[in-house]
Amino acid sequence: MFLLDGLSYNQGDGETILEDLDVSTLSHAEIFRGAAAFRYGALTLGGAINLVPLTGYDAAPFQSRIEGGSYGYARAQMSGSAVEGPLDEFGSISFRLRDGFREHSRENTEILFADAGYKLSEQVENRFYLTLDRTDRELPGGLTKSEMENTPWQANPLAAAQDWNKNWSYVRLADKLSIRIEEIQFDAGAFWFHRDLEQRGFFSPDFRQGIEMYYSDNFGANLNFVSHHEVFGQRNLFTIGLSPQFETENSQNYQNIFGRTGATTARGEGISLNVPFYVENQFYIARQLSILAGAQAIFVERHFRDSFLSDAEGNQSHRQDFFGFNPKLGAIYEFDRQTQAFVNFSRSWQPPSFDDLVAFTEGPDSSVVYTPLQSQHAWTLEIGTRGKYSRIQWELSLYCSWLRNELLELNDAFGNDIGATNVHRSIHQGIEASLEVELLQEILIPKQGNRAGDRLSFDQSYTLNDFHFDQDPVYGDNRIAGIPIQVYEAQLLYETPLGFYAGLNVQCNLSRYPVDHANMLFADADAIADARIDVQPEIFHPGDGRAIYGGVSWSW
Repeated sequence: MFLLDGLSYNQGDGETILEDLDVSTLSHAEIFRGAAAFRYGALTLGGAINLVPLTGYDAAPFQSRIEGGSYGYARAQMSGSAVEGPLDEFGSISFRLRDGFREHSRENTEILFADAGYKLSEQVENRFYLTLDRTDRELPGGLTKSEMENTPWQANPLAAAQDWNKNWSYVRLADKLSIRIEEIQFDAGAFWFHRDLEQRGFFSPDFRQGIEMYYSDNFGANLNFVSHHEVFGQRNLFTIGLSPQFETENSQNYQNIFGRTGATTARGEGISLNVPFYVENQFYIARQLSILAGAQAIFVERHFRDSFLSDAEGNQSHRQDFFGFNPKLGAIYEFDRQTQAFVNFSRSWQPPSFDDLVAFTEGPDSSVVYTPLQSQHAWTLEIGTRGKYSRIQWELSLYCSWLRNELLELNDAFGNDIGATNVHRSIHQGIEASLEVELLQEILIPKQGNRAGDRLSFDQSYTLNDFHFDQDPVYGDNRIAGIPIQVYEAQLLYETPLGFYAGLNVQCNLSRYPVDHANMLFADADAIADARIDVQPEIFHPGDGRAIYGGVSWSW
């Protein structure tokens, strides 16, 4: 689940398009893994990420930034902020252009973001948010593994012939009232966002998805109350909240006749309703040890109205209501203000999205079909530690999730989404670790007053993902496709208080991983497909070749 300052950024059916965000407008991100996201009513297994935007109080009065580099890349951004008595405001406008490394991969994006806050008193503030986004992007499509290795810059031959592309416009309005007093926090917010999207994709008589056009409206609210009152003379944090959201999405598909719009192949409306209610309590049984207990109760509706009844499948209108309940129990031991160990045991529950439920079939009678699915749910055990000592900062987490009815999307040989299925049993387990070491301080620039000197740091992160089926009747205990098994990242970074920084970084997958559930085709170069396969699926999307980028940022 993604949020912007505590208000949902997800669509009503659960999907998220993060490209509507300009990360240069963000102050920081708050990551709540797994059960730690109960406080936001997050339903997903992974948890929640709350993106906190800049305001007039913490942004530069004026800043400009320009970047450029290989493959026709250019990006420019300009922002400004001000504080006038109880009123503060921040605004940013940016654009991004790119010819692309691959053929038929040009893109053009413009984003405007602004927020304005008004302090009614030192304890009460109201803040308004505006986002406008427009994106136009050509899609080069997928390649076979051999094509990716030999000519990664080429597009899928059909991509240019059928002019595969995606473009959308987006507007989001939100408002949030916050009250902060000594022992109480209260937030009340509301939001609306609208999207118009057109995507030109693969079309054939045997797969008639073709050109999709849709517009959607999302309405939502959030009520969150936190009490810091003591209980039995001990420190206690009590949280309760409600975050309902409603979405309507009207879509229509057409034949793609060499990039031109042909006859209608599907038309329908999707209605989503989510009503999560959540409560959590953190009670300190001792000065350093606290026990956490919480629960979520959720009602969800997915309602599809099929208004194109002349296709082979006929009326596919369908409605499903889902009810979920998620308990949580955990403990935190705080060695000091900066170091803690934790353990959590919790349940997560996630209903299907319309991308899961509604998809085109393959074959001579290709048409839209609604496939009823069950909600994915899991029990997760997590144990770990995070902290800081001297110049070292770390985080280590070990987890295991036992899933039932996991929602996995399936794709055809061309990489097209052909719907999702419920996997009866599967397991997600692994390790997430990070280590940051400040190697040197005040190398060339000494500390002056409150301004820090320059520094050299070395950051590392390691992730082990062991995601596999559990005694599946088709795939046995195979690994789930598309999940890198071992990922390592490292960065050596030199920073100055003047804004200059330079560094080296590396990102790599330490082991091969499968791209099909049968575990016959792998993402690394030394893996081979099973001899029984005579056509390689076009599911590889090459990254950029060698490239150079540079930029300048000026703020005062």
